[in-house]
Amino acid sequence: MAIEITKEQQRMIDLAIASGAFRSPDDVIGTALAMLFEEIEDGIISEARRNEPRFTLDEVEAELKALGKIA
Repeated sequence: MAIEITKEQQRMIDLAIASGAFRSPDDVIGTALAMLFEEIEDGIISEARRNEPRFTLDEVEAELKALGKIA
């Protein structure tokens, strides 16, 4: 299967790999989908999204840089 992703989604994947937490885009996407599925099964996704703080991709990237995870 082939999918198209946005530039911002690609940037998220690249940051996840650069952080050292994942080795490939497949690892990132697989983990994200597994987490989403668990939340849907638990029926908590709508509640979590309502109360969860949101961060911009720039904020996440700055935090990873501050932690020395990416250059």
